[in-house]
Amino acid sequence: MPIRNEPRNRSETFGRLLSGAINSIATYEGKTAPVIEEELGALAIVSGKTIQRYKAGYLPPEQRTVEILAAAAVTRGFLGRAWLQRFLHVARYPGAEQLLDRLCPAPIVRARAPRVYQNLPSPTYSQFVMRAQAFAEVCEGLAARSAAVLVMGLGGQGKTSLAREVADACLKGVAGAPVFDAAVWVSDKDRPGTTNLSTVLDEIAHTLDYPGFTQFEHDEKRREVEQLLRKQKVLLVVDNFETVTDGALLSWLLRLPEPSKTLITSREYSRAFRNSTMVAELRGMTEAEAQALIVQRLRMLQLDNKVKEPTEFEPLVTVTGGNPKAIEIALGLVKHERRPLQQVVDDLYAARGELFDDLFTRAWSLLDEAARRVLMVMTFFPDSASGEAVAASADVLGYAFDRAVERLTDLALLDVQQADLSNAPRYTLHPLVRVFAGVRLAEQPSFEESARERWSQYFLQFVTKHIVQNDNIEQYWRSLASIYALKSIKPDWINIKGVLKWASENNHSELLVNLMMMLVHYMDRVGLFSDRIDYCRKAIQAAMLIDRISDAAWLHLDGILWALIETDMISDIEKEIEFGRKVIHLLSSQGIDVDDFRVIMDAHLARMHVLNNELKLASPIISEALSVKCSLIVKSRIFLTAGEFYQKNDEIDQAINYYIKAIEIIKQYQRNEEYYDARYRLGFAYLSKGDVEKAEIEFRSLTSSEKNLVTIESLYGLYGLALITKYKGDIDTARCYALEAFDKVSGLQRHYRIRKDIEAFLKLLDGDVL
Repeated sequence: MPIRNEPRNRSETFGRLLSGAINSIATYEGKTAPVIEEELGALAIVSGKTIQRYKAGYLPPEQRTVEILAAAAVTRGFLGRAWLQRFLHVARYPGAEQLLDRLCPAPIVRARAPRVYQNLPSPTYSQFVMRAQAFAEVCEGLAARSAAVLVMGLGGQGKTSLAREVADACLKGVAGAPVFDAAVWVSDKDRPGTTNLSTVLDEIAHTLDYPGFTQFEHDEKRREVEQLLRKQKVLLVVDNFETVTDGALLSWLLRLPEPSKTLITSREYSRAFRNSTMVAELRGMTEAEAQALIVQRLRMLQLDNKVKEPTEFEPLVTVTGGNPKAIEIALGLVKHERRPLQQVVDDLYAARGELFDDLFTRAWSLLDEAARRVLMVMTFFPDSASGEAVAASADVLGYAFDRAVERLTDLALLDVQQADLSNAPRYTLHPLVRVFAGVRLAEQPSFEESARERWSQYFLQFVTKHIVQNDNIEQYWRSLASIYALKSIKPDWINIKGVLKWASENNHSELLVNLMMMLVHYMDRVGLFSDRIDYCRKAIQAAMLIDRISDAAWLHLDGILWALIETDMISDIEKEIEFGRKVIHLLSSQGIDVDDFRVIMDAHLARMHVLNNELKLASPIISEALSVKCSLIVKSRIFLTAGEFYQKNDEIDQAINYYIKAIEIIKQYQRNEEYYDARYRLGFAYLSKGDVEKAEIEFRSLTSSEKNLVTIESLYGLYGLALITKYKGDIDTARCYALEAFDKVSGLQRHYRIRKDIEAFLKLLDGDVL
């Protein structure tokens, strides 16, 4: 049956839109719809009944009336541009775009920060020598239907460099390379034999910004990661596979969900690769490739002006089989052994069967004691290291260190990473060199012991320098990490975590406790909740062993309890509280003032009740804690909890008062940026009160930190701005803020409490009908 056309002067859609606008105004202003209709009628010089007629779908005969209704809906009903555009269209308003832009200007949509979904290592070479045939074979394999591509070749052939360049080309859409949305790099080189299916799943989750998956049970984690690999085209690179011992990993890689692919590098070929795998064998460099490498290397060694004919290096290419690493080491020997090229070549011919053994042994003989120490301590650093850290660990300083680094890089024993001239160089080891240096280190246990001590003390001092701010308060509260601290710690976090692990495994209790007393707030601010809880527990055990009971109490009563609440693990709090009471009793029996500990414990206990909507249980705990005489910094914590209590109880002015009190205390001890915990709460309180301007000031102050740092306050700042822009009717910008917040909260180690609120808000926006 054909649809009957509406009369020219009627539109049911217009009536529904106007009814919704009037209801919105009535809701915001606390009035009834008939009152609003009379007010609008007075402005349009018509009766309230006429406005009701318009609600029934009759179109106003005058443009002026449409303008009055539209303006009221936008300014009083907080309706947005999408509503207004549709309203003017169905009202058949001429020149609608001009009125649309005047009443509701097009928002400057806040672009979401670009996310780089890759973790490729920095190159250790200044210029990549293209291996044209191998590069093309790998790209061809990645474009085929097979799940995996294997790059196989002897050590030193350049498999890692080739894999990195292929992955980079795939991300950039370089001609000839298949395009991938993301690249995940996993290597077994730093700790051979430790890579398994679980660690690979974790790395994928972290790189793709879903680290919450790492907390799942193994089967659930695998399923969730596989879903990610189905939704986007991910290139998974597994480097140094020859030392991987987990058969389950290989089986999984060969069944990787499409459209994602695996690129594997290995010195060895396994029969398991026969199916679902394309093999690209990387042999020695061609004559042209080797000559290009030699030219680069001679320039770096400052030997280029001594070359008469490029052809004189042909014997070197032949004796090394075109192996790039062997060529680099041999050229270093030419420089530092101060012998003619032909003699070096002749010696290599004599040792052909054990080429690298001979090269490394001869290179070692050219190192002085300082260079040997530097090379051996480099094995302490899992990934890369700053020059300062290496120098301190090796006890090789100043000119001696510079000379050692120069000799090691000349001999291709040390690789240099430097992203740009604004960043200091960092140093790393080739897997073959790492094995050799590790063997040499094992031969000198006394040196390793002293070097480990220097290495650990360096990072203890490093953390102290960059985190500790105020010596006038209790040790636990001296390190509420600043943005400066976050920027300083981040590049070396893997190394610092390595020190924590070493200290824990080797019973260095004092070191472990000292580090955690400083790092606990850093871990919170950047969302390392799993690490915080794990190492707090280990440090608590260590502190009890060395009779540092007060430190154990702080790490438990605040370090663990705070993290459990922030990650919504509230059900675990009461059990932890019981242990806390025992520690407090132990301290009290030793004559130690325990008021601070009781108040901080009560603050967390009360907060648990507030979050569970158990306000009657929270109220007496808060009242008691507020009456206790304690340190100001601890008092600020109970003020925050009191603020949350009153805000939950809809006593907003009281909540604001307590938040401001907390800020005034924290200002005495910390920089402006460190009282973010109070500021985001204050922002939400202002928003609840309807003071949008003050709320926006608070939330914007939380989003001004470094863009490449994900901090807890930035999550709240973005979410708060999303709520404000939604309140103003700007749905597009609200969605952008919320999506950026969701991106960041998804990148944390554990599900953060605010994640549920952001998800619910996004669902609300998606279901919003204007």
